[in-house]
Order: sequence, then C-alpha cells, then structure tokens
Amino acid sequence: MARRSMRLVEYGKPFQLMKEEVPTAPKGGAVVKTEYAGVCHSDVILMDGDFPIPLNTVLGHEIAGTVHDIEPGQDLKVGDRVAAFFRGGCGDCSRCEMGEPIACLQGVRRGLGSTVDGGYSDYVIIPDARLLVKVPDTVTMDTACLLPCSGLTAYNAVCTIVPTVQDFVKHNGDCAVLLVGAGGLGLWGVQFAKQLLPAGVRVVCADVEDEKLTTAREAGCDGTLLWRKDVDNNNAVAEAKKVCGSLGGFAAAIDFVNVPATFERVEKILAQGGMHVLVGLMGVGVSASVPLMPYVLGRHQMTSLVVGSLPQLTDVMLLVAQGKIKPPPISHHTLENVYDVLKDLKAGKVKGRAVVKL
Repeated sequence: MARRSMRLVEYGKPFQLMKEEVPTAPKGGAVVKTEYAGVCHSDVILMDGDFPIPLNTVLGHEIAGTVHDIEPGQDLKVGDRVAAFFRGGCGDCSRCEMGEPIACLQGVRRGLGSTVDGGYSDYVIIPDARLLVKVPDTVTMDTACLLPCSGLTAYNAVCTIVPTVQDFVKHNGDCAVLLVGAGGLGLWGVQFAKQLLPAGVRVVCADVEDEKLTTAREAGCDGTLLWRKDVDNNNAVAEAKKVCGSLGGFAAAIDFVNVPATFERVEKILAQGGMHVLVGLMGVGVSASVPLMPYVLGRHQMTSLVVGSLPQLTDVMLLVAQGKIKPPPISHHTLENVYDVLKDLKAGKVKGRAVVKL
C-alpha cells in the first residue's frame, strides 16, 4: 500500500508528488489516514521560504482523519475520528502535561507540516498520540481539520480580551470590539466574540474587501469598516471612531492581519485602557512603531498569541458539536492542486477557508 505526499523540494516552486510506503506508528505516537487538510496562510510563508524549514518536508498542519495505526493501550483506537493538535513539545514538562506544548519549558518545537511531515499526504505520522483529539459525530471532518489552528487561534484571541471587555462593561455598556481581517480567522472570531463577550458588546470587522465584510455581516458582525489599501489613514481612524460608541475608542482589538498599517491604526483607535491582541503573520520581515508617551498615557495593553492549548481545543470542538459555532465557507480541492490553492490564498482569492480532500 502506498501513500501520496506533496513535498516542498524548492522554495517558491510547485510541490513534488511522491508515492511512498505507508508509515507505521512510532512509540507513543500514531498514524492518521488523512481525510481533510486545511490550507493555511502560514503554509504560504513556509512555501515561499520566508520562514525556512527543511526542504523535502510535507506541509499542511490542519489535519483531520481516522486513526490508522496506534500502539495498544492508548486512549484512542484504530478507526477513531480525530483532529491533530499540530504543535508538540517534549511531552514531559509541566506545560506539556497541562496541554500547552506550544510553551514547552524544554524549548522543544515539533510542528506538523514544518519540522515533521504534515497533512498534504494520505497518511501522516503523529509523534505523540496525546495530541490527537476525538471528533464528535456531529462535526464534519472538513470543519474538524480547521479547528486546531484557525478555530483555536480565534477562540484563544477572544478569550484573551474577555477580562478587559468585561471590565469596560461594568462602567459603560456602550462597548465595541474590533476584529481586523474578515477571512477565515476573522469569521471564527465574530462567532466566538458573540458567544464569549458580554451581551450587547458590538463586534466590528475591518477588511480591505467589501465582499469579505458582507460575509462577516452574515456571520453576525454588527458593523464593518472598509480599509482599502489606498485608504487615507486619518479618514480610516475617523470612520472607526464613529462606530465605537460613547467610549470614543474600541475596548479591544484583535489584529488577524498584523501589518504595520493595521498595527499603527489600531493603536490610534483603542479606548484608554483598551487591549491590542496581535495574531496575524502577514508582517513577515517588517516592523511597526508605537509612540511611547501616548501608549503609556492611554494605558494601552498589548499581547500576542500563537494558536492555543489542548484544553481550549476541547472547548472549541464542543461549541462546534453543539451547533453554537458554524464553520466559515469551505471549498474543497484535490491534493494535486494544493500548490495552486496556496497561490490563490496568497493573492487573496480564497473566500472563507480552503481544504484539501484526500
């Protein structure tokens, strides 16, 4: 029996399709038969070499499928429907034991689709079976593959702003939060904000494309801001402040894009004491600046995050299983076409989320 794998053999060039033997499970790990693999913007960064990884790697870190091979005695068995948490650590430190391998205290960084082969293959090795999460029957597998990355990241981002927003609401119920970017992450973010933030808090989305803002409104967004690439910054700030309510600024903002223009604009439209969460990876190789005195006097808070934890992924899976969170629009593509899909994603042509169906 053979598997198909799309391998990165040269940065910025089409992947090479290879036929290989189906692997067996390593000690403590598993092999998953891939059903769906999400196409994520971080794959574009890896594909182009902006964040170098070893060549000949199989990309694709958003993975859902069925257990094909696993050691006896594990919590899972062959045939179980699973999604893979793609960032592994040492597995032994207190952070890893708490389900936070991304913060491994030993500094071990194992990443499906980056340091080890990922999901653009019919079968994928999962080095640590504890990083597999069961998928409930009510969750479709094309949705499940998206949850450990984009779904979890958006959930974690919204959880991060909850205490700040709750504090604002205690003193002024006329609050709004801003989500920058209405792509896959932003659409998850709108729904999680509606589920987790206090009732009455308005959710506003900003994007460069009106079509994406329309989709955000359909997902439950209360207001939108069209920030075309040629928009005058002063006008953009003025328009944003009009939708902030009586606070005169946003209680919190999550930047799912995170380029200098959005970073600096957010800092100008936060309310005093507001929180700025940096998530997006679009700002490769660039920097942004913060005027220090206005930052201090405005009592701004700033933090960043990468994905989330295994316990949070369990929470996300449950919300989706209960029908409280709906997936963004999903388009299906063949394994052989994944490179072209990544190019479309880079060009901003993908609406919602794209997944590879194996």
